[in-house]
Amino acid sequence: MNLVDCIPLPHPGPHDVALWRVDFAFDRTLAAPAFDTLSVEERERAARFHRHQDAIRFASVRAALRAVLSHTTKIDAGRIRIAADEAGRPCMLDSPVSVDFNVSHSGAHGLIALSTRRRVGVDIETRAPGFDWRSIARSTLTADELAWLQGLDAAQSQHAFFDAWVAKEALLKAVGVGISEHLTQLTVLPSCIGGFVPRKQRPLAVRTFLAAWTQAPQGYAACIAWSESPAEVTQNA
Repeated sequence: MNLVDCIPLPHPGPHDVALWRVDFAFDRTLAAPAFDTLSVEERERAARFHRHQDAIRFASVRAALRAVLSHTTKIDAGRIRIAADEAGRPCMLDSPVSVDFNVSHSGAHGLIALSTRRRVGVDIETRAPGFDWRSIARSTLTADELAWLQGLDAAQSQHAFFDAWVAKEALLKAVGVGISEHLTQLTVLPSCIGGFVPRKQRPLAVRTFLAAWTQAPQGYAACIAWSESPAEVTQNA
């Protein structure tokens, strides 16, 4: 069977957090054997995308997610039930073990984060050449971040903006709160040594979460986030 491959990725987070990359094969069709494990609802959702690439991105990430969930829970990939919680965050139903996961995709790649001990969030974005980050700066950045970015040259500021974007998305997706209303309350720039996202200005809901920028293909930015246990919060205070 021509499966969707999941490539394990290293990251600086806890050992119980796993991260995989999915590379999309856009020459596939939705009838490919790689997507045999998808549910009827997932197949219908994939078919509703107007662009073939969008359909393949969704179907590939879901097929890969089912594979890693199956490996973790020992449930057959085709029998796994995935739904959305009250915040609209995907979750697994009827799992024999506690499992939390999060996915993201952009361009030709996707990411899957999973843990059996804590909440996780992940984001990947294409560093779009020529993107005018200033046009959305006031709705996505704190005043300190905006001032810092304005002190960089054009190439540096665009690169740093995408680092900020994926860090905020990963953290807020891990928490499971609305993205737009919290972006300007969360400071993640300037980045620090070692890849970890700074713990500066943060909304209360995000204060017990950590994040780190992680390995991404050339031309992409990526970040993974995770919750701390009570013991870890005390230790890192």
